[in-house]
Amino acid sequence: MYTLHLEIPAIPKSLNKAFRTNRFASNNLNKIWDRVIWEACKGQLPPEPLQNARIVIRRDFYRTLDYDGLVGSMKPVVDGLVTAGVLIDDSWKTLGVWDVSQFFRPKKDGPLLRISIYG
Repeated sequence: MYTLHLEIPAIPKSLNKAFRTNRFASNNLNKIWDRVIWEACKGQLPPEPLQNARIVIRRDFYRTLDYDGLVGSMKPVVDGLVTAGVLIDDSWKTLGVWDVSQFFRPKKDGPLLRISIYG
């Protein structure tokens, strides 16, 4: 069984903010998240991309999002896991329901994103 735990001191833009950016800025942000995830996964990749996995994502920040904004904002993170080679794809067949939650974190502590993959 494969397990991956990542802690990243950043969070993706909220879905509402992401929708307001033009496609060039959006593509650049996606490339940045691909790179962030790839760097975080370095040396911890599975032998081959997982075809069936469970994902747990926790967003710690001083502001909270509504549910659809929270889940939707994690799309660049999951896409980054696909690009890095952790997941074969981000389809329902591969991941099923994403377990995404958010918790308060004081502003002075900065953002924190925790990602766990079980496959």
